[in-house]
Amino acid sequence: MSFPRAFRRPFVAALLAVLAACLSARAQAQDAAADTTRVQIVSIPGSLPAPRNAVVVLPVGYDTSARRYPVLYLLHGHDGAHWNWLRRTNLLAHTARLPVIVVLPDAGNSWYTNSFARPDERWEDYVAREVPAYVDEHFRTLTYREARYVAGLSMGGYGALKLGLEYPGRFSLVGSFSGSPRAVIDTVSPTVRDAFGPAGSPARAENDLVALVGRIPAGSAPYFYLDVGAADGLLTSNRVFAQALASRPLAYEYHEVPGGHTWEFWDRRLPVFLRLVEERIARLPAANGG
Repeated sequence: MSFPRAFRRPFVAALLAVLAACLSARAQAQDAAADTTRVQIVSIPGSLPAPRNAVVVLPVGYDTSARRYPVLYLLHGHDGAHWNWLRRTNLLAHTARLPVIVVLPDAGNSWYTNSFARPDERWEDYVAREVPAYVDEHFRTLTYREARYVAGLSMGGYGALKLGLEYPGRFSLVGSFSGSPRAVIDTVSPTVRDAFGPAGSPARAENDLVALVGRIPAGSAPYFYLDVGAADGLLTSNRVFAQALASRPLAYEYHEVPGGHTWEFWDRRLPVFLRLVEERIARLPAANGG
């Protein structure tokens, strides 16, 4: 069976395009498979009833170098887990050229707060102190403030902002993607009650991020990055928090861009934040591996 000449040309071109796409997909799959050698799963004990797993993403060349690296802690959202950022975004590709260790801890639905309802679950202590201590002990890290960063999405955005406000001596850069900075006021959930206690409780007042902005010494505050989609239900909450930052002499940037409360949005916006990480790494002392 033969085809007319006018048909054969576009048919051949289409076939070549399909073959090229298949080869490209195979190459990308091979690259991704090789990249998984950068990923380690560790179990980190601490102020909890049992250790929790965490993902550690190592920079390219970690195993063949002796240098020490800065660390970025990426926090998951509500109903999430330590593997979310790895499986739901292109984290490996986004960080392939970045000399940074990325740590994804697991904090359940804790709001990154020492639990009001369960005193034996001290999640804030765990993520703010014990996870970094473990990472510093078991990996070649730079342990000073300028080489430590924290960011998160949704509930993790609340957690990152809280850690930056309460531990400004530990983190120099803080990022929030679609965060919930007014969770103690705006969020109605059993997990919020467990974390902060009933409405009007002292624990809620202590964990009100807008109030914490008013109390942090300006000279010691980290740099804040806020990112939220224009169609996100947490848009107003983020605007209020950004206004609180603007009322103080604090360094920050606020991005309100098209998008919603979705993984597509977070994957698209993560590289924007990583550029800030890259800029800070470039300013680290070269003698210390920066």
